[in-house]
Amino acid sequence: MKGTIAVILSGGRSRRMGRDKAELTLGGERFLERMAEALSPLFDGVYVSVDRPGRYPGRRELADLRPGQGPLAGLEAAFVHTGAEEVFLAAVDLPFAGRALAERILAEAEGGDAWVIRRRNGTPEPLFALYRRSCLGEAAACLDQGRRAMRALLDRVDCRWLEEERLPEFRLERALWNVNSGADYRRALEADGEK
Repeated sequence: MKGTIAVILSGGRSRRMGRDKAELTLGGERFLERMAEALSPLFDGVYVSVDRPGRYPGRRELADLRPGQGPLAGLEAAFVHTGAEEVFLAAVDLPFAGRALAERILAEAEGGDAWVIRRRNGTPEPLFALYRRSCLGEAAACLDQGRRAMRALLDRVDCRWLEEERLPEFRLERALWNVNSGADYRRALEADGEK
């Protein structure tokens, strides 16, 4: 398959949450369905990155080649299994990240190997970002060296930054709010009614 696909990172073992984050619900919709629904109009296909096949029956799963090695292994597997030219990674535990922000990243993505939002404090947001096939070799090299952090990859490729200042129409504190724990989930449920 060629083109641009979306890959939803399903969240691994969810140690802090204590249960599968993809199965959490917000507004009556599971996190996984919520993200897939937001992204499906924009991409040639939506897949779910999993550490082992069979976790989400009915979904197109991409099993890690190196289970337990995190999001970077999910990116590697996505390129290897699909042949896609571009992969948009989206963490399942970002329930407020949506179609509009993904569209904006895609619209900005000219040149480079990766397009990543960078917050005002300098923190990158690599788990809602676009990666090109040119990242595959460096991703594999990082994993071979035991460097599992997405930042390790960003240091080795031509990463183009989408600075927070260029996104004034988005409330990034909300859009990129990561639900990692039970307390985070309770706050997300409370915030779901916010506009």
